[in-house]
Amino acid sequence: MNPTQFSTVAAVVSVFNPTTDAVSNIRWLLRYVPHVVVVNDGSTAAVETVLAQIEELGAEVLSLEVNSGIATALNTGIKAARERWSPEWVVTMDQDSRFTGDYIRQALESEEGSQSRETIAMICAQLHNGVPLPVLDGEPEAEVFDPMQSGTLIRVTALDRLGYLDESLFIDCVDSEFNARARSAGLRAIAGQGCNLEHSLGDARPLRVLGWHARLGQKRLFVHYHAPFRVYYITRNSLVMGRRYFRQQPRWVLRRMTMEFQSMAVRLVYGPNRRKHALATVTGIRDALRGRMGKIDDKLAARLR
Repeated sequence: MNPTQFSTVAAVVSVFNPTTDAVSNIRWLLRYVPHVVVVNDGSTAAVETVLAQIEELGAEVLSLEVNSGIATALNTGIKAARERWSPEWVVTMDQDSRFTGDYIRQALESEEGSQSRETIAMICAQLHNGVPLPVLDGEPEAEVFDPMQSGTLIRVTALDRLGYLDESLFIDCVDSEFNARARSAGLRAIAGQGCNLEHSLGDARPLRVLGWHARLGQKRLFVHYHAPFRVYYITRNSLVMGRRYFRQQPRWVLRRMTMEFQSMAVRLVYGPNRRKHALATVTGIRDALRGRMGKIDDKLAARLR
């Protein structure tokens, strides 16, 4: 695989307290693209050695003084990549994600083969860990329902038209808001045919009912656990985004909110730390109604730890 043949693509990776796994993933990423910017989002651990190893691979490393959220970190990296290399596409990545196969070639060929190339703002993974992602109903070309930013190629001219990622969200729903903004402007996020992203699913906990590990047939069920502070952001930002786009995209908003409500119900009924999750949910609803955005309040964050 020769990354220099994709000179029109640069990658941006946001990292927080990265380990040697991140070094391996950046080394893997450089097999696909010639240019990589890694943004250290105010790590609190001693990461100097890891960042130095990443620089030795040939990536450009930028460090934010304080933890500023994924939107700010990615925006910082995207602007640096544009200034440094003037790419046509920027692919954003999480520190725990990897491409498989011939991902970049497949993504660009999907765009080249599209019937309406001028409306494409993003090319997204078609599969996560080999599982096909949900798509929008009734579209002539496969458009991903709610693609996450990791593994998504963003056309830089779309950023000029739409603006950058919404930094007021801090974390969670940042990619969803940008997707909705693009659709409202008549642009699309297509699935790159065959593009598979290996992505960590996080902390999966057994779904227990009165001590019994629930099953669906022979399959044991799990709750994908989010820390309470993440639940605060998910709740607040989902409501803010829903209010922002409901008039233009009611079916998409209702479908997404239904999925979030189902996840919330499972967390509150079956997950661990239910009291803290309830507090995070209620406070997220309150702050969404009040329009309080940005980073979580320090006192609330302490209560949710």
